[in-house]
Formats: sequence, C-alpha cells, structure tokens
Amino acid sequence: MQTDKSMYSKEVKLHHNEEVMFVNIETGELREAPKRINNIPRGSNVFESKALFKKDYQNTWFFLKGVLTPIEYKAAHTLTMMAKSNTGSLEPISDESTIRQLMEVLDVSKNKVKPIMDRLFEFGVYGKFEAYKPERPYTKYWIINPYLSFSGKIIKSDIQELFEGTHCEKAFQDDDYLFKYKVKYLKNKL
Repeated sequence: MQTDKSMYSKEVKLHHNEEVMFVNIETGELREAPKRINNIPRGSNVFESKALFKKDYQNTWFFLKGVLTPIEYKAAHTLTMMAKSNTGSLEPISDESTIRQLMEVLDVSKNKVKPIMDRLFEFGVYGKFEAYKPERPYTKYWIINPYLSFSGKIIKSDIQELFEGTHCEKAFQDDDYLFKYKVKYLKNKL
C-alpha cells in the first residue's frame, strides 16, 4: 500500500521536443506523465471564457482625463468600446457618418458632435485611414488609437505606426506626459 510519504515531487525543465516518462525501477515499466490540457494554473479558472476583452492603458487614460472635458472623455470611452478586435476599426463610423449618427453613438447634442470629434482627433484618440478597395469603391476608415485601448492578440505594425507621435502614444510611453503637456501648454499661453 502506498502512502503519501512514498510520493515525491520534483520540478523538471524540458526543451520543447522533450517529455517526461516515469520508470518503475522495480519492474522496468515505463509510464507517460499526465499532460496538462492547458496552461491555466491549478486553482484558477477561466473567467467568462466567451467574454470579449480589451486592454486599456492607464497612462493614456490618465492623460486624457487631465486634458478632456467629462463629455469628451465619455466620448473617447464610447469609441474604444466600439473598436473591432485586432484592427481597432470603428466601422461603421467614418467621414461619411452623419451628424445624426454620431449624435446617437456619442449620446451628445448636434452642436457638440463636431467640437468633440475635433478635440478627440487632435489628441490622437482616433485616426483616419483611407484605402481604395475594388469591391468597395472608396473606403475611409476610422481607427481607435491602440495606445489607448486595444482588443486582440496581434496588431499590424502599420496600424501602430499610424499613431506614433500622437499625444496618446506619448502619454502611453511617459508617466509624466500630462505634467509636461500642461507646462508646455501654459508656456504657450503666456
């Protein structure tokens, strides 16, 4: 009869092309080690496995909170929630979107749509990308800044490069960007 005292454990490091086998030294019997089905740590569960997820970047949101009005901040958040996985596309919103459509999406009055969208564009919350596609005569995309929020595992480098140098990218890279921005802004006002 086997007791817990006769059981041993040992951590073994393996290369990608190796696996563990157990050898019974009394009988010579070989037995495969049990394989884990996934890489979820023991004692953990997948929380809402079918739920969508987004990565939000604290530095960038903190910067936006410091420079946007509450209604502009809410509009930025609304746009990030609309963004498609892996591309950040804000379809169906584009340059062809009507003021009424944007009013409904952002939940703002007609007179506030243009100033809010201009301000969000100025800070790099979203970008505009144009491409010709034969199956769609001419397409203009709006894309959320991946330095603000991103959903998915991979991103095409040209999407990321589109937003390099924006205020959102600078805030993503630098914890002190809000302070630096405000100092520069105040100097320009004097």
